[in-house]
Amino acid sequence: MNRRPRRDPEAISFARDQRAGANEFARDVWQMLRNRRCRNQKFRREYPIAPYTVDFCCVDLKLIIEVDGKQHQTDEGRQYDQRRAQYLAERGYQVVRIPGYEALQNPVAVRHQIEHAIDALL
Repeated sequence: MNRRPRRDPEAISFARDQRAGANEFARDVWQMLRNRRCRNQKFRREYPIAPYTVDFCCVDLKLIIEVDGKQHQTDEGRQYDQRRAQYLAERGYQVVRIPGYEALQNPVAVRHQIEHAIDALL
């Protein structure tokens, strides 16, 4: 019998809250990814990978897309991101970081960056 792994109810609740309060940057990137719009790959939004919740995840490819706001530009934010990326890499995930302002100013380049990451994993 093939059972889905049990999910942490707190992580699921946190992810739902994050989806409801998504910023403009994340909403724009989600429009690029949802409904298999990018290379026909299924992405999940605010996906829990305990103890973290990632912005977008293609589970099949183990590809994570993170849209970074201002808090990621601080020394503390960069250190946190580095620890988190290492943790996720140890579990086989690749993380692509996109500056939030880039999603607004140059969505074509952002889409190409994501497509390139997908293509590299196919």
